[in-house]
Amino acid sequence: MPIVQITLVEGRPNEAVERCIKEVARTVSSTLGAPLASVRVMLCEVPPSRFAVGDALKSDSAAPNPQLSKE
Repeated sequence: MPIVQITLVEGRPNEAVERCIKEVARTVSSTLGAPLASVRVMLCEVPPSRFAVGDALKSDSAAPNPQLSKE
């Protein structure tokens, strides 16, 4: 039973997050030859104030992430 864990900074459209979960499950199933029903995908979203690269919090970023505004 493959288990995939994904962590994202919150802010993406719900439809995009759901599509990501489904596509990851399908990809894992096809590449590993595992039944789709056996694949588990858990996606956790964290607030920008709880994500940092080094000591720079994502919430301190002045520029918006263009990836978050797509859809």
